[in-house]
Amino acid sequence: MSKEKMQSEVLRAFNDSCVVSSRSQYHGRGFKPAADAYFEEETREIVVRFELPGMERADIELYIDRRELVVRGERTFPTAGGRVYQQVEMDYGPFERHVRLMVDVDPESSSATYEAGILEVRLALVEREGARRIQITSTDEEPA
Repeated sequence: MSKEKMQSEVLRAFNDSCVVSSRSQYHGRGFKPAADAYFEEETREIVVRFELPGMERADIELYIDRRELVVRGERTFPTAGGRVYQQVEMDYGPFERHVRLMVDVDPESSSATYEAGILEVRLALVEREGARRIQITSTDEEPA
């Protein structure tokens, strides 16, 4: 069998049984990155780690809103021409993960790093002073 005929047969077999062709838009299951969250006693920080393999740092957005950490972005499906996929198991698409925090954190003192597909967010706890007195007033009196 000639090389061209063998290549044609392989391509036909892939086309007959392929999951995704590069000619069609992939609408997979969606991407939901795994996350771990824990309190680190030594540094007194909340640490949240997200698995984001195959993503560029510039494609990841990170927000803190009161007691909620939000990470969002999109892991795009590779669209190189001339590919006919027989199997697609990796997840792609836009994502948004919310991690509810049980304590107040200081966004100004917090940090995030991204290395080897892991986004690590270190959230500094808000240090509260002891009890504080609140002035009580009524509509017809001066403050006490």
